[in-house]
Amino acid sequence: MSESAPTSSSRKPLLADAPPTSETASVPARVLVTGTPNVRQEPTTTRGAAPTPATPTPSPWTPALILGVVQIGLLAGALAWGGNYLSQKLTNSRIGTSGSESTTPGDTASLKVALDKATAQISALQRQLDAQGEERAKTQSRLQEMADRMALVIQQSSFSTTGETPRVSASDASQVAAMLPSVSPATAELILIKERNRLTTYADKAIATGSRADLQALVEAMMDPAMKHLLHAAQAEFKRVQAYYDMGISIDPGYTLPVRDLFKDTPVSREADLTPAQLHTLLQDTKQPWEARLRAAYLLRSSNDPETNTLLLKALKEDPMLDVAKQAQITFENRVGRKFRLFDIPAIESWWQAQGGDKPVLKMKEPGK
Repeated sequence: MSESAPTSSSRKPLLADAPPTSETASVPARVLVTGTPNVRQEPTTTRGAAPTPATPTPSPWTPALILGVVQIGLLAGALAWGGNYLSQKLTNSRIGTSGSESTTPGDTASLKVALDKATAQISALQRQLDAQGEERAKTQSRLQEMADRMALVIQQSSFSTTGETPRVSASDASQVAAMLPSVSPATAELILIKERNRLTTYADKAIATGSRADLQALVEAMMDPAMKHLLHAAQAEFKRVQAYYDMGISIDPGYTLPVRDLFKDTPVSREADLTPAQLHTLLQDTKQPWEARLRAAYLLRSSNDPETNTLLLKALKEDPMLDVAKQAQITFENRVGRKFRLFDIPAIESWWQAQGGDKPVLKMKEPGK
């Protein structure tokens, strides 16, 4: 039995004829290059790989187009602004023309009347100002005349051939009072305030500088009948000064006399060795510093000289520094054994005269007791 040859339809496909699968198609083929061992060539692009996108090339006309658009925009804005400006000018000119055309003769007449009225008011105001200026000049002239007359009266009344203090008579006083102009309530209040401030200034200076003259001015104000409306104010300021010196102290508590500088011709070197006569001289010498005079008044508390009390009272009444006067009164009170109100000189003098004046005081108080 003979075997028949296989036909083409019944032949199985060979491996080389098989179509490529998806796995083999996706793997790039590698080709072995002969001639160089172990060197492989980079794979080339195979079928099925994505193509590389192309880079676009910029057009050379793009900047020119942008510049042209910007220029066109600026030109359009300038044209719009110019048109708006011209329209406003035309509108304003039309409004002005219509306003001038609408002015009637009646409006012109009313405007003229208003101007005439304003001119009349200005003229009246100017006349008032001129009248006030004339009145002011007359007032100044009258005041100058009264001042001259008052100066003449005072000069005539102060002329005296004797050495006595001149006094103004009642007729002269009435004449001066008649020449004084009447003042308004506001002016009177202003004068009162100024006088009150003057009293306060006296007290301030007496406290700050120890000025006896300012304290004396307060005393004179209290005694002046012409200032009876300010009597309480003067008394209050005096008591303010009195209270300050009654409680305060101005000298350094550790101050001692520079004996060698004050008494160069004597061998004394300590203030405790000074005699009452030396302390009397120092107390009455107003050219010396007020601290030295105050210390001398303090050291005289143990003096046995009969003239000491009289000199202490003199310092109380005449020393220009209130601190020295205060210490003189304290020393005097310690010596006589009696207390007085501070700076109450009339009461102290009255009591001193009742005790015999410059005679030795019977009751003495030892220092320190």
